Amino acid sequence: MHEEEQPAQQAAQQDATRLLVAFSTNHAEARLVSPHGPDRPFTPNWADAEQAGLNRARRDSAMGWLVHNDMLERDEEAEKVLSRGEGFHSEYGSVFRITDTGRELMEEAWERRPE
Repeated sequence: MHEEEQPAQQAAQQDATRLLVAFSTNHAEARLVSPHGPDRPFTPNWADAEQAGLNRARRDSAMGWLVHNDMLERDEEAEKVLSRGEGFHSEYGSVFRITDTGRELMEEAWERRPE
């Protein structure tokens, strides 16, 4: 990685961590373990980005970082249901699951949060 890319990557990782914390706060279903898989799907919304203090560009960068680094994965089966009706749609898809790696990052972020 080039030196000039490192600050941008670090910023995206910090934003991604804040966004994961917002997901875990705003979407109880994202925190629950499902009998059908590691985590239940959830639909991100603009309130998550606002809570994390992110504008659209930073939210998109954070989402890209989370997906690229296998912290979030799209849930295509759940997306099929939403595509027939209502739901949040972004360039990254509409329904996600937090992966085990994402859950570890989220738990670390919760431990570092001030009381």
